[in-house]
Amino acid sequence: MDRFALYYPHIHVRDDDWLKYTALYWPKMARIRPPGYPLQDSPAARQLHAARWLFDLEPPAWAAAEVAEPFLELLHEHGPALRDRFGLSRIETWGLPVADAGFGIAGATSAGFDQRPDESGPPWLNPRFGYVHTSRISEHLLDSAIDQGLALTRSGRGGIWVAMHPRLATVYMLALAEQIADANCLHPITDRTLPHTAMSGWSFERLAAVLLDEFPSADSAARQSPQEAFAFLAFATVIPADLRNVPIEKILDIRAEFGSELDAFRQFAADQVLRLGAIEDVRDAALHQEYLHTEVDREVRTRLDELDERMRGAGLETARALANVKSVALPPLAAFAAEAVGVSPTLTVPAVVAGCIVGAPVQWRRRRREIAQESPVGYLFQLQRALGPHTLIDKLRRAWPL
Repeated sequence: MDRFALYYPHIHVRDDDWLKYTALYWPKMARIRPPGYPLQDSPAARQLHAARWLFDLEPPAWAAAEVAEPFLELLHEHGPALRDRFGLSRIETWGLPVADAGFGIAGATSAGFDQRPDESGPPWLNPRFGYVHTSRISEHLLDSAIDQGLALTRSGRGGIWVAMHPRLATVYMLALAEQIADANCLHPITDRTLPHTAMSGWSFERLAAVLLDEFPSADSAARQSPQEAFAFLAFATVIPADLRNVPIEKILDIRAEFGSELDAFRQFAADQVLRLGAIEDVRDAALHQEYLHTEVDREVRTRLDELDERMRGAGLETARALANVKSVALPPLAAFAAEAVGVSPTLTVPAVVAGCIVGAPVQWRRRRREIAQESPVGYLFQLQRALGPHTLIDKLRRAWPL
């Protein structure tokens, strides 16, 4: 079974380019949406939501209860240390740029919340905090965090929110995403640069290390999952990094037309991850990325070059066939050519030639699709053809003397 993706740690996707890349690869993507939360999606996200590629999951109570256990143990064992670093009384020492904290708006006041109403009514939440909707956290854990001076509640869009240090909120949402993903065959993915990633095993010991040890360096920052990283680098070989001008309808059309090629490419990416398992042990992030680039270049570009040659061969064969038809002058040869393409032998030679010219592109497109489906990178070829600024198909058409 092909796993769906699970978006975290927010509700709304922040980056439409990332969303389009994701829609080109994952079968579907879920997000954790509190009941009744009013959406403010981008146009692209709205269309993917309407197409049921992007769908909503209500925060399950069982997941919040299970995630609460290691956090409650952490509060019991390390309450003073947590308050010293993340306590609300120390907000002025958090040292976080307002625009980078939480998911509110820049420019809000620091007194809890700005009294300017948003278009849905409730006041803006203070962007210096990170927030978790109360539907995502157990009542027991919430009470303990408030008692420890680590959290408070505020009304906001879509209900009641728990305000806390942004790092606490992020780590909690990573743990919750992993819990939900593990139980539902989902794969957590994010468009954010985070100090850690889901799928890390959020035990009491892991939480203590992440929240109470020194803040991680850039080299220990979270990486994309190996399969996701390989796939996105492979995409970058054939389509522009900036998909801003690509309409989401085009993305949906590609998914609908080339589903079998996508399935083959996803299996190819999964196989490559198994083969490249040793790369995950590379500690330095820059070196890890360099290894990945090298492997993508070797495994993907080589296959694309081979596919390119096969496509050129198919195009040249069609071009030669047309050239031969154009050279037909004698009625017997014309009749033979007519029968070959299903045209009545009684038609004139110009009609035969016209029939061959009209039919040849259809036959070539069929052959090209067959060739692409035989290659594990056929999906990348189709993406290049559909989205690339200078596509292989353009080169073939220029070489095709019609």
